Amino acid sequence: MRGKIKLKRFLEEAKEKEYSFLLLCHHNADPDSLGSAIAFSRYLNSMGLNNRIGVAQSVSSYAKRLLSFAKVEKDPEVKEDVVIIFDTSSIEQLEPVEIPKDKFVIVIDHHIEKENPIKAHIRIVDSSRASTAEIVWELLKYFNFYDEIAAKAILAGIATDTANFRYANAKTFKTVSEILERFPIQMGEIYNLTAPVSDENIDQAKRMAILKACQRMEIKKFRKYIIVTSKVSAYESLACKVFLQLGADVAIVGSEKKGVRISARAKEHLVKKGLHLGKIMEKVGSIIEGSGGGHAGAAGANGKRDLDEAIKFLVKEIEKFLRGI
Repeated sequence: MRGKIKLKRFLEEAKEKEYSFLLLCHHNADPDSLGSAIAFSRYLNSMGLNNRIGVAQSVSSYAKRLLSFAKVEKDPEVKEDVVIIFDTSSIEQLEPVEIPKDKFVIVIDHHIEKENPIKAHIRIVDSSRASTAEIVWELLKYFNFYDEIAAKAILAGIATDTANFRYANAKTFKTVSEILERFPIQMGEIYNLTAPVSDENIDQAKRMAILKACQRMEIKKFRKYIIVTSKVSAYESLACKVFLQLGADVAIVGSEKKGVRISARAKEHLVKKGLHLGKIMEKVGSIIEGSGGGHAGAAGANGKRDLDEAIKFLVKEIEKFLRGI
């Protein structure tokens, strides 16, 4: 894995010079981002390095049970010497957190950001991995650090980012096997750990968002496939999932609240035929003055403007793919 030797040497230097660390997760931090940060934080604690974990804007409902493992701060002011960013290479996904130019920046991610990557002194990016948590496990193995809570946080990240292993690959299963062979962890415990935490008000807000998404839904039939688009103020990814459950082959949902956000999902049969929403979403960055990316069957983008143009572009790109199959 490129960068791990450089990272190890830097951490040894950091211990000598007593550097402090901020471990930063993207907005609406999911278990992959937060779990990776928690696991790495435990390694830094073992080295005696001062660190804290921060998230931009919020923690997702699926990651909230992980908060029992560590203290996490929302929209932290960056005072530390070193910032380690987990599960994103896009600066837009860290807003409103601002990273001063004099900080030493490390990125650990499984997405490749092409449009506007974060400038980093050390970059450990492996797009062959289905989750950032897998990369963190490889790093902790290399550092010879094994910890059960870190392992649980890593498994939570893997399970959710692979959609309960639907998007897993051979490397994913190898990682999970190594963890389960070393620690007495039951996967049922991990699934309980990533069960969404909600309350009545949030549940109602989700229902309202889905109903509004359905109300504003536009359906486009292209040959034998159905593409659905819509707009909401929140819960775009949830709306996409519901549209797929209702029969859409591809769903695209956008929001213009506090900037532009876009989420897209595709049925697995199209992914198997070669559709990669993440690669298509990367092209949207320049349209919305932001960045995009993700997995083959699930992707997203964040920016500042032109949501309608971005959705039109995505539909055209998907139609172009469908013509060729």
